[in-house]
Order: sequence, then C-alpha cells, then structure tokens
Amino acid sequence: MADKLRIFVIPMFAYGADQLWYGWLKQRLEARKKFPMESYTVVELAPEKEKPIISDCVTKLKAAIGSKKEDLARTAIIGHSIGAQVALRALSEMPAGSSINGLLCVAGWLKLDLPTKAVKPWIDLPFDEARAKANAKRILNIVSGSDANQINALAVQEDWDKRLGAEVKIVREPGHFSNPEEEDVLNATLEFFGK
Repeated sequence: MADKLRIFVIPMFAYGADQLWYGWLKQRLEARKKFPMESYTVVELAPEKEKPIISDCVTKLKAAIGSKKEDLARTAIIGHSIGAQVALRALSEMPAGSSINGLLCVAGWLKLDLPTKAVKPWIDLPFDEARAKANAKRILNIVSGSDANQINALAVQEDWDKRLGAEVKIVREPGHFSNPEEEDVLNATLEFFGK
C-alpha cells in the first residue's frame, strides 16, 4: 500500500467544517479500511468563513500543511469552490520542488460567469499558475453540468486544461456540490487518491 495521506479539506464560501459533506466524507473514507488516509483536517476560511481574505486563507493553509518535503509528498488537498482558489494560491507560494501528492478541486473556479462582490477579489488578483501547477503532482477538478456559478462546464474544462494542465471531470449533478452527502465527491476522492 502507498504511503498514508494527510488530507486537508478547504470549505466553500460561508461554510464550516461541520456543514455540507465535509464530515460525511471523512466518515466514508474512514470506513474504507484500504483507503490510504493518515489524517483528515478541515482548514476553514480565514479570518471568518463569510469574510475570506486571500492572504489570511493562504497563510492558514500553508501553516496547516507545513513545509517538510516528505510531509508534502503525502499531502492531499480537497478544495471546494473558493477552497480550490485557496489551495492553488498556497501552491503558488510554496518553494519550487515542494510538491504535494495531489489537488482535488470540487466546483473549482478560476473565473465565474456570475461573480459576487465577495469573490471578485479572488478573480481579479492573479497568482503564479505555473508554480501552482508545478507544486502539485496532479490536479483534478470535478464540476457540474448544472452549476449556476459556472454555466458552461465545457469552457471551465478548457480553461483549466489550458492554464493548469488539470484534468476536469464533468458530472451531471449536483449543482455546486452543496448537499450533506456527495457521492461524486467520494468517488472522485477514492479514484484520485486511492491509487
């Protein structure tokens, strides 16, 4: 069996560790005895889940995952919506060669069809996409064909491939992955990190 993974989950805007599918996913992964998980940590947005500031969020995630190369090699990050932005920006600030095992984005975005005022700074402020890509061994983004925030899933797929070399998987449902249980997220986690 491969080295056990340290899994870090970053929630979407306005949600915390005890909401949506975050706790459910942990329970489902723990129930899979062969899944290589050492730990599961939810790193909430900072300073508050409804007032995420880019620098605060990135600093908090970087502190959580640490900087030891051997730990980073066993680090799996799951970023939900704005959480994917936090993860990408943290990767873009890590030293070259500090590669994590992988980044799984859930409804991840680089731009939005209908951005809100709260997320506009995240779209407007660029980050080093090449370094983010280089510091993750692999990136997968699962998006919905029915997400009101990303109306054209095929355009999202093309954008992520072009800018980050990321694989994008489009699923029919469930909108912005905001349910208490998300089988598509579980399946993607098992397939992506269970290898």
